[in-house]
Amino acid sequence: TAERIMLEEGYCAVTVRRVAKDAGVSSTLLFYYYPTADDLLVALYRHCAARSDEMMQQALCAADPVSALWAYLTDPARTVLGIEFLALGNHRKAVRSEIAAEAERIRHAQTGALRQALGSELLESCGTTAEGLAMLLTSVSRNMVMEASVGIASGHQDARAYVEKALDRLREAKQAEG
Repeated sequence: TAERIMLEEGYCAVTVRRVAKDAGVSSTLLFYYYPTADDLLVALYRHCAARSDEMMQQALCAADPVSALWAYLTDPARTVLGIEFLALGNHRKAVRSEIAAEAERIRHAQTGALRQALGSELLESCGTTAEGLAMLLTSVSRNMVMEASVGIASGHQDARAYVEKALDRLREAKQAEG
């Protein structure tokens, strides 16, 4: 219920009373499990992060982890929720530390998979590192989803094509090495 409210109305609408009302339970019951809004929001973040982590791990274990990672990162439903959590983290310290720790862990996993799939030498010969590529892919995908959510589409198709072509070139270069 909290996730649905966040997706539909944003993180500000997620309160213990609102979640209880929409879920059809008493707020006293919800306050028993989540004494504060921060407790509820941290639990929601952990739940969503675990599900997202599972999807990312599947992508990183795919036959083509580079393409699968890009598909994972450009999934609008997952990314919109991530953007809400980032905004929430700007305003709630309790959630901020959870987000930072999880984001660093995820970035580390993405970096490892990109390094393994493409190789550090190849990435560096192209002027980046696995860390840099993970950051760029995350940033481009997040920005496209953010803009699309408010109706901005200019340049999105071109940016997507550019990233996909660059990833194709990296994979081809890796195959040529091997």
